[in-house]
Amino acid sequence: MDVGESPADAAIREAREEIGVSVRLVRLLDVLGGPDYEVRYPNGDRTAYVTAVYEARIIEGFPAVCDGELTDFGWFAPGELPRLRLSRFARALLRATGRF
Repeated sequence: MDVGESPADAAIREAREEIGVSVRLVRLLDVLGGPDYEVRYPNGDRTAYVTAVYEARIIEGFPAVCDGELTDFGWFAPGELPRLRLSRFARALLRATGRF
């Protein structure tokens, strides 16, 4: 989030920046934190995230890698998720929202 930005506004901005779409937030699914949301970077730094998870609908544009932070993206059926190589963070998000 940018300074002074709400979590909802950050979600909308990030969708635009990272995959080039405009979204309408449908509802807040959960706010998550704790041990599954801790990250250790290669340089040894550690941080912990508090994550607001929203259901959103694309209202304009077609998803594409846009900002250099992503290398790829895809759509998956719920049954395909267990076979994917996901980070602990991604798995925790999916578990918490009932998608995994």
